[in-house]
Amino acid sequence: MTNCSSLQVLDLSFNYLIGILPSSVNQLSSKLYSMNLNHNEIGGNIPSGIENLTNLALLDLSNNHFNGTIPSTLGQLLNLERLYLDKNKLCGGIPASLGHAKRLGLVSLSENMISGEIPDALGNLSQLRDFILHHNQLSGTLPASLGRCVNLEKVDLSYNRLQGTIPLEWASLVNLQFYFNVSSNLLQGSILIMNKMAMVQAIDVSLNNFSGEIPAALSSCTNLQYLNLSWNSFYSSIPTSLTNLKNLEVIDLSRNNLSGAIPVTFQEMKMLHHINLSSNKLIGEVPKGGAFAMIDESAVSGNVGLCGKWINLPPCMDFKHEQFSTSKKVIVPIMVGIAIFIMSSILFFIFYRRRHSYQNTLDFNTGPKKISYEELADATGGFSQTNQLGVGSFGSVYRGVLNNSTHIAVKIFNFQDENDVQSFQRECNVLKRVRHRNVIKIISAYCNPDFKALVLPFMSNGSLEKWLYPEGEDEIKLSLVDRLKITKEIAQGMEYLHHYCFVQVIHCDLKPNNVLLGDDMTPYIADFGIARLFFENSIDSVTFASVLKGSIGYFAPEYGMGGKISTEGDVYSYGIIILELLTRRRPTDNMFVEGINLPKWASMHFPNKITEVVDNQLLIDVEESNKEMVLACLTEVIQIGLICTREDPHQRPTMMEIVQRLEKVTSLFLGTPRAFHLPIDISPFLESTHNQEILMKRALEIGLHLHISPSPNLITVVNYCFFLWEEEC
Repeated sequence: MTNCSSLQVLDLSFNYLIGILPSSVNQLSSKLYSMNLNHNEIGGNIPSGIENLTNLALLDLSNNHFNGTIPSTLGQLLNLERLYLDKNKLCGGIPASLGHAKRLGLVSLSENMISGEIPDALGNLSQLRDFILHHNQLSGTLPASLGRCVNLEKVDLSYNRLQGTIPLEWASLVNLQFYFNVSSNLLQGSILIMNKMAMVQAIDVSLNNFSGEIPAALSSCTNLQYLNLSWNSFYSSIPTSLTNLKNLEVIDLSRNNLSGAIPVTFQEMKMLHHINLSSNKLIGEVPKGGAFAMIDESAVSGNVGLCGKWINLPPCMDFKHEQFSTSKKVIVPIMVGIAIFIMSSILFFIFYRRRHSYQNTLDFNTGPKKISYEELADATGGFSQTNQLGVGSFGSVYRGVLNNSTHIAVKIFNFQDENDVQSFQRECNVLKRVRHRNVIKIISAYCNPDFKALVLPFMSNGSLEKWLYPEGEDEIKLSLVDRLKITKEIAQGMEYLHHYCFVQVIHCDLKPNNVLLGDDMTPYIADFGIARLFFENSIDSVTFASVLKGSIGYFAPEYGMGGKISTEGDVYSYGIIILELLTRRRPTDNMFVEGINLPKWASMHFPNKITEVVDNQLLIDVEESNKEMVLACLTEVIQIGLICTREDPHQRPTMMEIVQRLEKVTSLFLGTPRAFHLPIDISPFLESTHNQEILMKRALEIGLHLHISPSPNLITVVNYCFFLWEEEC
């Protein structure tokens, strides 16, 4: 292989290679920029001389049997961007010389036997995003110099022997987005510094010697989903401000010295599903609502002052009961009656508005918008070829105009076998259930034994595919702002289908040709012919499990190996669309050969060489003063695409997480949606968390994101819609 003078990529991962890595590896092509040997059984030392591969950007030797020390000469690889040495048998220390490889964005050395201190020199890695050192034998203190690595997004130093406190300099790590894990160490002091990590999704400091009060300022970490402070020495009461962590799913405060009552407001945290407060000094009644309704005695055991007969704890003494029992017999029925009246009025109002806004929606059996075969034939000129918009495996699509001047697209299905019939029925089942501004709406459907068609709105701008790859010499007109808006709104539509729709919809064939663009370039997700519907006792999830799932280049790699249908598969397809939008390269382009695909190609140039992969049209006419911001935005969005297209489906984000991240990134170009105050006071209605959920779901159905302000008298609504459908907006 040393004779391959033009070799650029060497990928021998996931094989059964044994033996040692020969020293002749240092004689490989000087053009080599990616070497991937992970998941083999290679042992011995990492050979010296590997620093001769000066163009190397990726070195992955993980999941092998390498032993010995990490060569200090790796610091001479000045172009190195990602270093994977995890899951080996390496020992010795982390060479300080790695601090010279200033392009390093990822360092993963976990699950080895590495000892010694974390070198201060690593603070020079200004591009560092992922710093993964868990399950080693590291000692000493946390280096304050890492506070200079302001681009850090993931930090995992768990299961080591680190001592001392969290340095104040780490307050600069405001870009931590995924997780901060220092669990199972010997750290001590306060964790107040963590309130600066406002975007982090998971914090784990368990099994240490941290003390002091739990900082109320942790509530500023609004994206937090996982919080584990167990097995420490925290004292005082549990701050009620933690209730503001609306995305929190797991909280573990066990094995501390916490006192006082459990905040009743915890039961209002709708995302919370796991609580552990055991082995503290808490007192009072255990709440019954929310996540507490699902816990057992073990979640609160070891707190001698807690009560609650319903959870096998001592019954609570209600001293006020006897004092006010007489008045309660009078007041309670009155209050209940008033509450029932108010709620009935509100529900009547909601029902009336929903009925009004649904009165023109399609009912496939009795709906008022039935269209006859004759009307369809007349609208399309007898299904003439001049009105044909396209032909696919399903059949044909024709453009037409109804008598009321409505422009339509008629999708006619072929019936060569039973799968075609099932495809039609499946698309009907999807479209008649969904309601979102970025999902195609249905006007009507026609069905008889010989002819089946869907009637859809006509999209004057065609598909995203045609805008990315126009025929002839047409000029590309998609600006960066256009592409960012399309990227964001497709994500919002998929977020609705995966998380907020009446029935979970997995599209299975998301690609530019199935994204249509309206008059104002609003994207609409379309073509649900092989979509999967998941709900209780779903037949679709069983019957069509073996059907081909998607298009080549877009379906997830696990599908090619017989993997099950999942939302992660849609996330992969969406990631391909992101990369395709910004690079204007099809995933089936002839340039992608010998194990290289669109995500790997983009990854090889990320983050320092993205100008070599992005569409030149995006950089033309960019003013020098704006160039840095444009490149920063492109870098962030490409990274989202790369995260979405990870080979391991469990490492891909959800569409909810993608939308949250895109909101932050695209605000640079698209601006933050304008907020305003409603002219009416509906705060009494929103005192009920159930009513808040109704309002939130209603807004999501029309593609709006709602924010309920903490003010008791004012409700802030992003954009300008409230209880309205898109047409009424």
